[in-house]
Amino acid sequence: MKANRTYRRASNDHAEVGVGTLIVFIAMVLVAAVAAAVLINTTGTLQQRAQSTGKEATQEVASNLKVTGVYGVRNSTSADIYTINTQVELSAGALPMDLTKLIIRYSDGSNVYTYSYGSPGFSTSWIRGTNNSGVMASGDLVQLSMNLGSTLAPRTSVQVVLIPETGSPVNADFKTPATYGTDTTITLR
Repeated sequence: MKANRTYRRASNDHAEVGVGTLIVFIAMVLVAAVAAAVLINTTGTLQQRAQSTGKEATQEVASNLKVTGVYGVRNSTSADIYTINTQVELSAGALPMDLTKLIIRYSDGSNVYTYSYGSPGFSTSWIRGTNNSGVMASGDLVQLSMNLGSTLAPRTSVQVVLIPETGSPVNADFKTPATYGTDTTITLR
């Protein structure tokens, strides 16, 4: 075509839409809608599973307990340690913990004990907060008392592991001092 000529459209060059074309178009829209619904449903399910798995993993990995001190008790200034008191609190962001499900493992090289809540295991006393059926809440400070089957002499390495119902075990290892002096309560850690 030359530049100075005008183009004339023929009168019969309009597009025609038939029933077949309409059926194909509707089928494509339906297939796309079904595919989108499947993808949205699958994505929602995966998101819920990922969130619940993340919460469970955080609870298992994060230590719920924090040991603030370990003390030994003697009944006189001439005796060795016969009771160990461990003071614990919840770590930041930890959920309330049922101390009746806590297990304490004790080893001093010659004796190994496993303590559970109650007699003859360990006992609890709330220093800060209130005892709510053995459940420790955020802000509570609790003392766990264990009567040893034998006395604990000076210069003894001791391994204490607190095993909560959920979360990772917490070590409260210590070594007794070279001499106890005249104190009946000895700071061990």
